[in-house]
Amino acid sequence: MDNFDGGMSPTSFSPDPQLSLKSKGLPWPVYLAIGLAVAVGAAFVGLHMVQTRQKRKTQAAFMLEFADFEKNEANAFWRCLFGKDGDARKFNAPEQLNANLEGALFTDPKEFPGKVQNECAPKALSAAKKIKDLSAPTEYAVALENYGKALSGLANTIGVWAEGAPKRFAVRNQENKVKTAGDAWNTTANVKKPDPDALRYDKFLRCAVPTLDKLKDGQELLEFIASKCVQSKTRPVDTAYLGHLRDECIPQAQEPPAKAPATFGKTLQKIAPDYDRETQAWDTCFKKMRKESKKDDLEGFDKTWAQTVNASSEVRKIAKDQLKDE
Repeated sequence: MDNFDGGMSPTSFSPDPQLSLKSKGLPWPVYLAIGLAVAVGAAFVGLHMVQTRQKRKTQAAFMLEFADFEKNEANAFWRCLFGKDGDARKFNAPEQLNANLEGALFTDPKEFPGKVQNECAPKALSAAKKIKDLSAPTEYAVALENYGKALSGLANTIGVWAEGAPKRFAVRNQENKVKTAGDAWNTTANVKKPDPDALRYDKFLRCAVPTLDKLKDGQELLEFIASKCVQSKTRPVDTAYLGHLRDECIPQAQEPPAKAPATFGKTLQKIAPDYDRETQAWDTCFKKMRKESKKDDLEGFDKTWAQTVNASSEVRKIAKDQLKDE
């Protein structure tokens, strides 16, 4: 049969028998590489977790060791000074620390300075040495070195304080005698036969105020005391005058003069009416005097106390950073 329209016979077209309508899969090496990558990643994550757990375990173990060190070694020094509740962190300011130290001195002035030198200071030195035995990770090295130096500093500076403590106690006793003598002076009934204590106070006044007999009244005495012992915007405290009170006037007033000065009664009459205010003014002088006399001894101690607290806090800060969740 003839073909119509010159077209191709329906059987004249046949697709390539090699042609496939399905896409080919990935080569097997690619699957292998993906599998290996997944396995390596899982191993890395697992290793990191193990390392993290080990790190946290090491840090936690060290902090337990450090806590024991502070409790048993570092705080042994503070318990020696202040009893079973002694702790460097107990004090909020140097003034609070100093008040406790002076209080311990006046409670037992005979034995306390020796105890500080022979028992307490060695405990601080012992702690300074033992801090080097801690099993500390390397990141704590600087903080622990600073802590050790501060503990050694405590031993040295408290020793200096203890050496001067007996003298300060003696001055404080002398100071109290002057105050007692002032009360006798203020209540003098017979100016021709004053009490020996009243004469001791008069002796103190004449040493402390060279122009005593020239004063018009108690107000002028108050102004003189303020000019020496009260700081203003234009005038500092007269530290040389405070030294004069401590080293000359207070010691001289421990014994009364052989007889009353001729101007005793007249001076008493002029300035006694303001005695209460004058006593408060002298108290201000005496406090400034005590502060100056112990300043050199306690400045170093206060500084090393702050250094120990700061170094201890730094160790804890490092541990907190190391133990925080990543």
